[in-house]
Amino acid sequence: MKTHPFILPTLASLLTASVVHADFPGAVNSDSPLAYYRFEEVPGATTLADSSGNGLDIDYSVDAGTTELGVAGAVGLAALFNGDGSILTPLLFDPSVGDFTIEAVVQAGTSAIDGVILSNQDGTLGPGRSNLVANAARQFTSFSGGATTNSGVTATEGGFDHIILTYDQSAVADGVDPTFRFYVNGVEAGTGLAVAEAANGNWLIGSNKVPTSQLFNGTIDEIAIYNKRLDDPNGDGDIADSRAEAHYLEFLADSETLVMFEGSVPYLDSGQSAELSWFVSPALTSLTLDGGTGPVDVLGQTTEGLGNATVSPTATTTYTLEGTGPLGTESLEFTIVVDEPAVVDDFSSSAAAVVGGGMVVLSWEVSNGSTVEIDNGVGVVDALAGSTTVTVTEPTTYTLTANNSQGPVTSEVFVDVAAGDFGLIAHWKVGEAAGELAGRTLIAETGVDFNGAFVGNPTFDTVDTAPVPGGSSASIVFDGAGSWVEVTNFTGIGGNAARTVAFWFKGDVAQTNRNANLVGWGTGGTTNRFDTRIHTAGVGQIRTEVAGSGSDGTVTIVDNVWHHCAVVVDPTVGTTIGDIQFYIDGILDPLTSAGGTEINSTTTNPVLIGSSPGIAGRALTGKMDDIRIYNRALSSEEVVKLITQIDVTLEVTDIRRLENGSVELTWSGAPGEYLFEYSFDLTEGSWIELSDSESIAEGETMSTTVDNVIAPVAANKKVFYRLRSLE
Repeated sequence: MKTHPFILPTLASLLTASVVHADFPGAVNSDSPLAYYRFEEVPGATTLADSSGNGLDIDYSVDAGTTELGVAGAVGLAALFNGDGSILTPLLFDPSVGDFTIEAVVQAGTSAIDGVILSNQDGTLGPGRSNLVANAARQFTSFSGGATTNSGVTATEGGFDHIILTYDQSAVADGVDPTFRFYVNGVEAGTGLAVAEAANGNWLIGSNKVPTSQLFNGTIDEIAIYNKRLDDPNGDGDIADSRAEAHYLEFLADSETLVMFEGSVPYLDSGQSAELSWFVSPALTSLTLDGGTGPVDVLGQTTEGLGNATVSPTATTTYTLEGTGPLGTESLEFTIVVDEPAVVDDFSSSAAAVVGGGMVVLSWEVSNGSTVEIDNGVGVVDALAGSTTVTVTEPTTYTLTANNSQGPVTSEVFVDVAAGDFGLIAHWKVGEAAGELAGRTLIAETGVDFNGAFVGNPTFDTVDTAPVPGGSSASIVFDGAGSWVEVTNFTGIGGNAARTVAFWFKGDVAQTNRNANLVGWGTGGTTNRFDTRIHTAGVGQIRTEVAGSGSDGTVTIVDNVWHHCAVVVDPTVGTTIGDIQFYIDGILDPLTSAGGTEINSTTTNPVLIGSSPGIAGRALTGKMDDIRIYNRALSSEEVVKLITQIDVTLEVTDIRRLENGSVELTWSGAPGEYLFEYSFDLTEGSWIELSDSESIAEGETMSTTVDNVIAPVAANKKVFYRLRSLE
């Protein structure tokens, strides 16, 4: 089924006004943009036309890298940007002087960095900002006034998106209403409270204000800049005259035939009804629905592209929606299954075992289910597919039950509880896992779904490691040149819930990037970010900020010495950023400044190690080791334990013969791997290996080992044992 990023319940907003459909460029120009670039030029063109009529044509006598003109777009031709060039426009417009709007039709490519679609600069490449961005997670954002506004909408895979970003200058004075508003594919999306900064230089297409950074990868079809809000053209604060929806409908008329066709449910018990819904181009001349008995005209019950019909099939039925418009004829299908057994296609856990208090993600896919529920406190869930995060405190079997008229079907998944720190939900030892040093992945101790993918060129240092208790095989090195680790399947801890972020860090004060980030997650919206970074504007102390404000420690951590850092959020103390607790090398670090913004972390973006997911240009220069995230607040004593070297005597504390003749030894030692050996006479060279994989887990000092090979042999009347560290 063809999909489109359009949220059906909000479509009613499109029915509030009648629109006369002409064409998309006509709609743009009817609202008097300052500049409008359509990229209709063919390869070899030396001028890119300004279609606004304001004469701001672009001199394209020098190509923008390998950018290709004349590629297929959504509305005519377009330009393909390959991440190696940007285009300087003649537009001089200061976005801080009043309302403005950016409108664009783009197809975001796949890129591991933020790609800037449109930015503005001052005459010296100074305080200008990236006003429209497709970030590393392929979400549309804006950065201005030191804060990111995230639309929360991910770019359509392989398709074009219509984006409108408006700025409300009047909201700056009021200080309450959002200043930035996104409309993506006709639907109002994320908002932000950022303030546009003054910039009197040219506007750039395809890069940050510095033309060599954050280059866009993807296709730009149409882009327009206005000195007013399209969602409030007359500036009276009433959006009843908004043009955002009208522009999107005009875009659909020129670019789509059938946008969406779906049913309220894919399965019915006999006698039940379902709702079929569709969203189509408002310029269609024909639209029919066929449930197997012949096409029925449904154009008359479709208003501004939106329509629906109630159906009650008595057997499994495939419905076909066919439409004809300016772009030709297209059809979409939707099948409703009737009275067939439920099938659990998948029910799985993100990890087979976690430490007590750790979290796992349960995921499921079900066919033909009327209702689906999971036991152990989860309850009723989506009947088709989904995921949910559960906290596991003891070994637990989760049972999923899918029901319909044919009876229940069940599936189980077991999650064990392994030894380790309570509440340690994510732990990267760095270099300890088998094969890690030779790869491009930071392997998690707490489940494969929390593995971190290298972005750019992080490396391992096997010589300069942190003084981690029990030893360390390597540290991870970040070069500040767009390198970090992205934990794709872990998005951090949300809201103001308790947490502890702990790690070892070594770095020099000469950071490649200002305000380099250590660990972070969330979006750029006020209260929503949770970034721990180096406070470059201070004396290189630790700082955690949530967008809106942040708090700073006292101790300098950028002195080319290994420091252990712990960031603790304890809701029993308080839930603002000013209530945060820093520990440097196990000692509580007094705050030199304390913000008052509430902590309300979003879990939209992946956790990043070595950069910020919400703000570009904050890649770290330095080394990190033994990175941990807990879903609880560690006490000061527990923080100290993270850096206390364990000094335990290696000795056998108990030995006994079992009924089957084997010998069981209880022994103590520091965490690590040990060699288990035996001898018959204690002479030099007589020791023989029984096992090379005896171990004591981190945080423990005791272990049990069994000899079930030599001891049970009746001829072996006397056997000596010893254990030796493999390190």
